[in-house]
Amino acid sequence: MTCREHGFDCDFDIVSEDEAELIEFVQTHAKSNHGISPSEEDVRKMIHAA
Repeated sequence: MTCREHGFDCDFDIVSEDEAELIEFVQTHAKSNHGISPSEEDVRKMIHAA
């Protein structure tokens, strides 16, 4: 999953077999780098859309 896939000008890319870990990393990155705080449900939608 990458930020670029979701419309951000950002090279962040993460791969994980553990959905909970992936959600946590995405939430942390989104808050610290993009100033947004996606919910777990928002991140799950992004994961399954990728």
